[in-house]
Amino acid sequence: MAASVAGGDCVLVGDKPARRGLCRLELPPARYQELLGGEYGAALVSMESMVRPSILAAAGEAVRSGGFLAIVGGPWESWTPGPREGGRGLYKEYLANAIPRARLHVWIDKGTTRSMEARVSKPPPRTGPGGYKPRGDMPKKLLAETATLDQAKALDRIAGFLRGGERSLLLRGDRGRGKSYVVGLALAYAIWRRHAGRVVVVGPTPRSVASLMKGLTRGLEALGVKARIVRASNGLVVRVSGPWFRVSYETPESAEPSPILVVDEAAAVGVARVRRLSWRSGKTIVSTTIHGYEGSGRVFASLIEGQLPKPLATVTLGEPIRYPPGDPLEEWIYETFLLKAEPPSHSPLDPGGARYRVVDRRELAKPGGYLEWIMGILTQAHYRSTPDNLLLLLEGDHEVHVLEAGGVPVAVAETVREGPKAPREARIAWEKLILYSSPRHTLETMRISRIAVTPSLQGRGLGSTLLSKVEEAAREQGLDAVTTIYSRHDVLRFWLKNGYTVVYISPRYNKVTGEKNIAMAKPLTPPGMETVNEASCAMKERLLEVAQSIYRDLAAEKILEMLQAWHPCDYNECISPRQARRLKLYQQGSLDLEQAIDPIVKALRRHYMENKPRGGLGDLLAIARVIQGKPWDEAAGIAGLGIEEAARILDEALRAILPPTPRDNGTSNDTGNIQATGPS
Repeated sequence: MAASVAGGDCVLVGDKPARRGLCRLELPPARYQELLGGEYGAALVSMESMVRPSILAAAGEAVRSGGFLAIVGGPWESWTPGPREGGRGLYKEYLANAIPRARLHVWIDKGTTRSMEARVSKPPPRTGPGGYKPRGDMPKKLLAETATLDQAKALDRIAGFLRGGERSLLLRGDRGRGKSYVVGLALAYAIWRRHAGRVVVVGPTPRSVASLMKGLTRGLEALGVKARIVRASNGLVVRVSGPWFRVSYETPESAEPSPILVVDEAAAVGVARVRRLSWRSGKTIVSTTIHGYEGSGRVFASLIEGQLPKPLATVTLGEPIRYPPGDPLEEWIYETFLLKAEPPSHSPLDPGGARYRVVDRRELAKPGGYLEWIMGILTQAHYRSTPDNLLLLLEGDHEVHVLEAGGVPVAVAETVREGPKAPREARIAWEKLILYSSPRHTLETMRISRIAVTPSLQGRGLGSTLLSKVEEAAREQGLDAVTTIYSRHDVLRFWLKNGYTVVYISPRYNKVTGEKNIAMAKPLTPPGMETVNEASCAMKERLLEVAQSIYRDLAAEKILEMLQAWHPCDYNECISPRQARRLKLYQQGSLDLEQAIDPIVKALRRHYMENKPRGGLGDLLAIARVIQGKPWDEAAGIAGLGIEEAARILDEALRAILPPTPRDNGTSNDTGNIQATGPS
């Protein structure tokens, strides 16, 4: 029925094959992210298995203004949108409260039909550039392709960036503002003006950059530039080229630096990957969604701004294109899945006056502000909060710990128990802890999956206070350790300050964030202490030995912080007689660093295994240049020094911290004509 109402202009997400031709696009639940970038008259979600919040949110946001969302399930009384086994029914209860609030068509049929009276909206009027006068040589034909004055201004600014001296541009805005499309128009302008030759476009999938490619091809057509268009098997544009230009889509994993790099839907590509590509590219345009069905990108936007090469330009699109203000479907999606959840506001608080408790999750399924407060605090502090976090809070094995002031949460932590009896997918940090250790006892741990403090009260010790309460609760349960695993490396200092030790660093990048996961642990029992110490020494040794390969891209500052926190460990490193002789010549000033680098690396590894670094510029340079093998310009840049000054400081540091020169044991001490040549 819903498909016929939409005239076939619909998308179906279902776990059973539908009748051929029912909708324009049909996807299984696992491929729901392919909705990104598409627009349809209706979206149908028909699933016998669990109906994840991210699928409902994605389907709803694929509907153009004036359309509707249809949820197809069993009879209401037997409908189970949550987990089939071990479910509490809280997610269903939450949806039962949310669906009647919808001012749009929502069906739950196959026996029982609930249909809400729709307040169908109309798409926002296409006002066009509205007489905007560009600052540069923007052709009127291209400017006419913009839908709003907001887009016209953004097009002019991005075009100015492409012909100017700035290195990076960050384009922000909520979903449905036309960010990708206007970037495509700007690329068409740059090609027309011959400012662009090779352009690499990176995004999660080809469908995620469909709007950008649409803007590019329309812009080139408007400017009379002939182009060859290459499409994938599903019809999506993946390359646009001509005599002097080529714009091609590349996956985040395969992308290479380019004279012009465009990263669309950057929050799904990850901070670390964007940073690596942008610093090696000529110019970089990064587009990111602040609010949309993927969740909140507020934290990502603030993080990436500090990572992009400077000078940096920022452009924000605020005027909606897909929906008018107050669109009922968009409002329902944002309200139901808490995509704009805000933390509670607070007056000044004495940290000692906060009360600790574990939240009864039945409170979260009820209408009211408590769930929104919880989600608002977590969203403000974490890299990427998705609608599926709602399902974890309501149905998962997670516990929610809070500090409250006046009945309102001021700090939140989510925890889950892990151990050998837990399902494989629920042993996230536990498996990392035992990977580099040989525990003699069966360990049971508690993992902190997320912890956050409301922004207005940060810096007052509330996070550490809540952490100590969680540790106390774990100790009372007889658990051996508290663990955490994360990929936002800027929080490392918080965990180190609270007594946690690094026990694992992923060799590969997190597919969601583009960063390398770090697992940390704090022991609570003697068996826990034994295991954590063994795992931390093994990880320390691994990091020092392979830092020039798989950990070369870790920030040297973060490695230094880890080494300052790790306890001393035993280490055996053999230096051959020939290496010992060259190490002695280096310490005497007869050889430069590069000529004696192999024994220096060995000696420095042993020093850091057995000693904590002091933490000055010398140690920072030793890590970057010697342990990680970064080139001189990069190592000096990390320390904020010129190359010659960095070389001098590093030489002084190495001669101070390396062991005394070994005996010759009969080898010649003749240095011949070897001379120090400085950094190469």
